[in-house]
Amino acid sequence: MKTYSRFFLLVLLLAALPACNITDPDDPEPDPSELTPMGTLDMAFVYRFQGVPATRLKKVDLCLAETADNLYRGIFFVCTNVSEAITHYQFRLPPGEYYYYATVVCLCEGDSCKYSGFPGQNGLQVAGGKVEVLDDQITKFTTQFH
Repeated sequence: MKTYSRFFLLVLLLAALPACNITDPDDPEPDPSELTPMGTLDMAFVYRFQGVPATRLKKVDLCLAETADNLYRGIFFVCTNVSEAITHYQFRLPPGEYYYYATVVCLCEGDSCKYSGFPGQNGLQVAGGKVEVLDDQITKFTTQFH
């Protein structure tokens, strides 16, 4: 019985082998001229607020949208996980204009956050703007919190 099972499995594998034609001449490597043009956005996520210890400020979001309407609606093209240990974030994108959305939260108690421009304790400060990505170039940009 074991021999018949192995024989059946071997026949099944041999029958499926022609379907796995790895070197198919009809599907060659893509021509580099046919590839989608791409650029790199190097976004520096930095913020400086006076009156609040740096340890009580944390990054929350860094997202990109294709249009300003999508930005306001929260329909983002790409979002990334942010970390206090990382300052520069790189995105590989098709060339064009993008709108960024970056947020920082203040974790101080009392009125410290309010006097630094946040709406209050655990309040968010938002930065946004427009950045252009060029084909086959690295575009460097820094977030601007006001």
